[in-house]
Amino acid sequence: MRTYSFYICSFLLFASLISGCVNNNTPKEKVSLAQSLDGTDWDFYMIEEKGKKETAPAGLKINMAFLEGKLNGIATCNNYSAPYTIVGEEIKVGEVSATEKFCDNENWDARFLSAVKTAATCEVSGELLTLICTNGTKLSFSKRTLASITGSEAANAAPLDDLLNLFPNLAPNQMHLYSILVGTNIDVYPFIGETIQPNMYELFDPTSASVFRQATQLGAYAIGKLEDMYILRVPGNKGSNSITLYTLKGDKLVVEMPLALANDEPSVNIQQDAWLRDLDKDGKTEIIVRQISAPAGGVAQDVIRVFEKTANGSYQPSPRLRVQIGEYPLEKLN
Repeated sequence: MRTYSFYICSFLLFASLISGCVNNNTPKEKVSLAQSLDGTDWDFYMIEEKGKKETAPAGLKINMAFLEGKLNGIATCNNYSAPYTIVGEEIKVGEVSATEKFCDNENWDARFLSAVKTAATCEVSGELLTLICTNGTKLSFSKRTLASITGSEAANAAPLDDLLNLFPNLAPNQMHLYSILVGTNIDVYPFIGETIQPNMYELFDPTSASVFRQATQLGAYAIGKLEDMYILRVPGNKGSNSITLYTLKGDKLVVEMPLALANDEPSVNIQQDAWLRDLDKDGKTEIIVRQISAPAGGVAQDVIRVFEKTANGSYQPSPRLRVQIGEYPLEKLN
C-alpha cells in the first residue's frame, strides 16, 4: 500500500522570526497564483470530459488542498498526495501517491486521480477553481468552507474562548519540550493535551487550518498556556510529532515558531528540543531552542539559541542572553 503523509515544513515556520524593513512607499507586489493557492482547500464537484459535463454524486467526498508544494486530499475512500509546481497559470503535478482501498463509487476516485496527474493549467475565479488537463478534461472545485468540512453551519463554529479554554496553565520555568514518537500509537505520546475539534480550525491561521483539516487521523492537540504562549502538538511528517508555539493575534492563533521536532528523512536528520525558562529573573519567560541538524553528505551542526519577547510581541533571538549547550541535554528519542 502506498501511503502519504501530512507535514508542516518546519523551516518555513521560522520565517515568522525574520523581520525586515518595509518602505511604506513601495508598491505592493502582485500576489502570484501559486501564492494565492498555497494553504487553500477545495471540494471537487464536476468533471468535463470530451465536452460532456458530469456532476459528482451527492455525498461523494473528493477534495484537494494546496500546501507548500504538495497536493493532499481524499479521493472518495482513498487518501492521496503529490508534489506540484505552479508557474503563471501552468501547473505540473508530480507522481501521485495514494492508498489503494476498494471504493464503491463507480470508479470516481480513479477518474479523478488519473485526471489530476495530467493537470496542465489552473484557473481561479472567485471561490471556484478549474484544473484543465493536457487532454482537455476539466476538474471543477469550489472553495471549502467550515460547513463543507464539518457538516455544520459556520454559525456553529466554536467561539474563540472555547478554543483558548482547552489550554491548561503550565508551571513556569519547568518545561522541557521534545518530540517523540513510539511506533504509530499516539496514545503513548507525552504532551498530547486536549484534542482540538474541526469546528475550531477556522480560529487558526490559514496554513495551520489547512494542515489540521487534512490530517484527520493525527490531529492537533492543545498542550498548555504560559503567559501569552499557546503550545500545540501539531501534525508533522512522522505523525503529530512537532510542538509549535502559537500567539494570539486578533481573533486567531498564529504560528510564532516551532519549539520541538524530530525529522528523519534521507536528505536531513534533525532533532530540536526547547526549554521555557526565566533566565534573567525578570518575570518573563525566554525560549531556549537547541537543534542538531545533519544534512546528507554534510557536517552535523549543534546550535542553541535564546529567544525573548520583543516590544512588538514577537519572539526574536536575544542579543544579550547566552546559555551553554551542555546545560541543556536533548531528550533521547525512540
